[in-house]
Order: sequence, then structure tokens, then C-alpha cells
Amino acid sequence: MSSCCLAQYVPVVISPFPKLYTTPSAQLRLLCSSISPVYHGVSPVIQPLFSQCSLLPSAGRIVYRRVSYAAMLDVLIVGGGPHALTLSTLLAHPDVRCPQPSTDILDGIQLSQTKSKSGWSRGKRRPATAKVSKEEAAPGPTHTTPPLRFRVVDSYGEWAALWGSQFSALNIPHLRSHTLVHTDPLNKKSLQDFVVKHGRSGELHCLPERVCILDENAYFNDNRLGKRDKRRLSASVATRRNLYFSLPATRLSVDFFQDQVDPASAWRATEHLHTAYTVVHRYGLDSVLIRGTVDRIIPVMPDQSSGEHKEALFFRVLLQGGEMIEARRVVMATGPTRAQMANIPAWVSAITESYPEDRLQHTVQLMHQQARSWQQEAGTLQQEAGTQPQEAETLQQEEGTQQQESRPNSPAPPPVCHTGERMLVIGGGLTSAHVISIALQQGAGHVTWLLRKHLQLKQFDVGDVESLIGRYSHVEHGIQMDGLAYLRRFYGERSLPRRLAMIRQARKGGAVTPEAYAQLVPNIQNGRLDVKPYCQVSEAKWCYKNQAWSISLSCGEIWTGDRIWLATGCKLDVNQDPLLADVIKEFPIQVLDGWPCLSDTLQWASGCPLYLMGQYAALQIGPHVVNLAGGQASSMRIAKDILGWHKGIREGHGAERTRTEEYIQQMHGLMWL
Repeated sequence: MSSCCLAQYVPVVISPFPKLYTTPSAQLRLLCSSISPVYHGVSPVIQPLFSQCSLLPSAGRIVYRRVSYAAMLDVLIVGGGPHALTLSTLLAHPDVRCPQPSTDILDGIQLSQTKSKSGWSRGKRRPATAKVSKEEAAPGPTHTTPPLRFRVVDSYGEWAALWGSQFSALNIPHLRSHTLVHTDPLNKKSLQDFVVKHGRSGELHCLPERVCILDENAYFNDNRLGKRDKRRLSASVATRRNLYFSLPATRLSVDFFQDQVDPASAWRATEHLHTAYTVVHRYGLDSVLIRGTVDRIIPVMPDQSSGEHKEALFFRVLLQGGEMIEARRVVMATGPTRAQMANIPAWVSAITESYPEDRLQHTVQLMHQQARSWQQEAGTLQQEAGTQPQEAETLQQEEGTQQQESRPNSPAPPPVCHTGERMLVIGGGLTSAHVISIALQQGAGHVTWLLRKHLQLKQFDVGDVESLIGRYSHVEHGIQMDGLAYLRRFYGERSLPRRLAMIRQARKGGAVTPEAYAQLVPNIQNGRLDVKPYCQVSEAKWCYKNQAWSISLSCGEIWTGDRIWLATGCKLDVNQDPLLADVIKEFPIQVLDGWPCLSDTLQWASGCPLYLMGQYAALQIGPHVVNLAGGQASSMRIAKDILGWHKGIREGHGAERTRTEEYIQQMHGLMWL
């Protein structure tokens, strides 16, 4: 598609946006002329991406003028997390085919000294490997697709910064996803290769051969093995020894991301050296990321009469600093971790007394606090450093190295309490368990753990779906359960309400890993941790005189203490998302309990080329949509649609069975064949 095909529609656009620029940073003025534009506070590296605008205080409106139509982006991705990194890799290499699913990927590296190179024992039949034709096996087509003009805008200006801060803030040692599930869609074994190349197999976490849970406070949500009072999660010794069965450490994963992106910032830890650089530049994605926080996503519509099919010309994306980016297609990959999406219980708003903000917090604040502290330590905040505009380009080039050098190999989690404090933690997921563990390590006098229901222990957050795929097939309540059959049934189900019911049944609410729970058991036994299942807050009062909370519980007890942490997750309601308000106004779609009903390509609606990843795509991808495996599948669907548009190729819908099998293949990394 020509880069100037939309030029005729946008000579000058004047749009009123009340209450848009209220912060000091929003007073930034981008003065311009059509001949010699002048920029203030914008890096010269990213100047071509912005249209010039000036703030008119008297008129209360903003005037936008396009400099050149070449400045229009083909794609803008909002958010720089792992899902966005996976999609960017595909968009940056439109002529590279993704590898075909094959069980050869499991012939990988052993974690023990054994001769066998596969988890398959003799006598067992290996699953059939998909046959690949010579044409498919070829390195690629002879013609070259013109590159896409795309950028990724992220609040922290660094790949997976917020994602990494979540793990660091909660002191999470390793991922729940195995080594076949990562951010490189072009090489399924790239994480394995990275581990072997840099000798970091010691940072792989092997699942225990047997996990036994026997505790009155916990219910192990795994009905496939054992007796009523004992639940076991088993894996063969041969399978455990394979690298593909291992869970990578958090620091290992972050370094792998950097290795995928930047030639100078991929660093690793050894016994004697905390940081060392590897000169690897696999996909050249270090230049597409820019720092900025998106305020609004506005579809620009042509003049048309009512009743005509609506079709957005392009999107105008407004940033907090006053800048504007225009793109023909936009992908939202922000995740459910924005502060405004935090799930705050109703009793919080009913508190009439004024209380110190740090005495009642949501765990989402922890994650953003850690990411901001990293930037402050590296000196990357231009306002605090007093950087002049002409120095911005140099700063942008140096900040990646500074950020990596400033971080220790195992950064300490931020403080969640003071020594001797009495703390209340609300929530039943893994986040709550990690916050409790950190508090006890930091000297909390006593912690009370409040749960709406029983405490669930699950090795995987999708429970009897992700952990079952290809590895476990069992009978549950008289029904034969199998992960592959589940996916086939989910993708074959055209009723979205039924899909939503399947998702809720699979996730079954928050859960804690057996390893995290095992660390808390000694504190339960010595009385420092009190677990209260089936208990909720009825009323909360803050006593100014005693500087303490008085909490009425549904079980009839009164809790008094110093600090409350809400580990209640984030609410999902697309209608309440401020970034989507303008899109919903122009293109209203069906929403089921907050979940948007997207197309199979994850596009918002026909005529509105906005794509959604993460939680919002659950009805199309499945219950594992927020995981790395879900990010792989989402990226493949979106990239296929965007690249087809870019190449001028429009594929038909195809047969129902063909689409179902294609979607199952996209989840190949999830399947432990």
C-alpha cells in the first residue's frame, strides 16, 4: 500500500480536546512552520514520527498540522512488554517464515549426564511430525517485501521494563512458562541456545519429581492423582532432565529479551562476574522503541453520510507530553497492569477518614514503583537531570547501557513494611504469597492473609489446561480430560458466552504455586502468619490517634494493624478503559462482562484496524492469553493480518476445521508433546 494514499483527507485538522493537558509537562509547546519546524523537548531521533502542534490557551484547543505524509506510520504498538516484543520481531521480518511445528524441538539439551537426547523412552511411539514441503523448507521467497514503518511506544522506554519490575518487586525467582515459550517466534529453541551458549543452565528451575501437599489451609487443585488428603503432581525422571521441561529464572529471561533486541545491552551473570556483555544483534529492534505514555487513541474518520460502512482513515495517538503520533494501524499491548485498572474493593471507597497513602496500597503500585526507581537510578528522567533538548539524542543512545549497568544481578525488592508492623494482605493469588514472603523477610511482626475462598495450590495459573497439554491425560469427574482436546473444543466453539464460561472454569481464580506456599508454612506454624479463608472485609476505619487500622471482618473478628496490601488483581472492563473511549464511541462492539468480542484476527471491528493483545483477547485466544504462550499466538494472528494488508494480500476465511488446526498449531509452544 502506498505511503501517501491517505494524503488527500488530512491537509489540516483542528480538534478540541478539553481537559487534556493539565500537567506541567503538558505545557510543552511544539512550535512549527511548514518550512523550518522547531522542536522543544523532543528527541531528534523521533522527531519525524510526530506531527507538529501548538497549544492555543485562548481558544482551548490544539491545532495539528501534518508535516509530510511520509511521517505516517504503518503500525504503532502501544506497550513494550514481552507480547509486543514477539509481535515486533514478526513485523520487522515480513519475509521470514515461522518454523513449522515439529517434535524435533524436544530432542534438546539434557540437564543431567544421560545418553538419551529425548524425553521419549524406547518402545513409545513418537507423535507424527508435520511434513514440510521443499517449498516451505526454503529460506524464503526471492522477492523482498518493503519494510513496515512501525514503532513501539512505552512509558518506560525500555523493552519489558514493567514486566521485569513485576518479578523484581515481588521477588519472583522464575517464570511459570517453560523454555519453549518465549519472545522469539522465529526460533523456538533460541532460549535453549542462549542458555547453552552462555553456560547458564544453573538458572533453570526443574519442577520437582513429586509434589505432595497435605495441609488444612490449602487445597491442591489437581484431581488426577493420589488420595483425598494427598495430591501429587508427577513427572517422569526422563522428562524432568530435559531442558524444555525447565522454567527459566527471571534474570535469565530478562537478559534473553535484551539479547533479542540490543547488541550491547544483553548481559549475563557468572560465578565471578555480575555483568558481562554479549555482542549479539539478532533482530535489530533497539531502534523502534520510543518513550511516551499514551493518553488517547483517536480514530480519524472521513466525511460520510450516515448508513455508510464506517472505516477509519488512520489513528491519532496523543501522548502525555503533548506529542502526537499518527499511524494507519494500532496494536494495544499494554497488559492489565496500568494503575487505573487496579481492582479496588468497594469498602475502600467507603472509608471516611483520611489516612496516609502508604498505609493502604495496591500491589500494582509496587511494580510501577520498581520500574521508576530503575530509571531514577540510571538518571534517565530528563526533567530531574535538567537535560537540554539538544542533549536528548545522546541521552537516548546512552540510557539503555546506563539502565543495564545500574541494575544489580538480583535487585532487592522494594520495602512493603517496616520492622514489627502488623500487616493485612488481601487476595488469594501468587502475588499475595510473594508480598507476604517479602514482608516476613523484612521483619513484619505479624501478617494476616485474607481470602474470599480456600487457598488453591496450582503449579500453573491455568491449572488443568496448561499443565495438561500433551503431558497429562486423566479422568476428572468421570470425564476424560486432555489439553489438546480442550483447545480443539475451545477454538471450535463459535458461541462466545460458552467460551467465556470455559475460560472461567479453566482459570478457577487465583492460585499459589506449591513452592511459594512451602516457604510460608514455617511462618504459619510459628504463628507469624495467620491464614483466614472464606473471609472478607466488611468495614474499614482509620484511627488517627493510634495511627492504625480497625477492620471489621465477615467472620465476626476485628483486625487492628498498621498496613494493608491489596493483591486483588486488575479489573477487566473494556468499556472503562480510557484509552479505548474514542474507539468505542466510533465503533461500538459487543462486550461480554467487560470482555470485548474481537474478530479472529484480534481486530476491534471491521473498518477499525485496532488490534488488542493480552487479557482483552481472551475470548479469541483462550485462558492462557496473558502468558508468553498466549503472546506467541496473538502475535502470529495479528502479524498475519497486518502483513497481508501490507503486501496487498487478502486471504479468505477458509474452512472452519482448517482455522481451528491453525490456531492449535500457534499454541505449539504451550504443548509439551
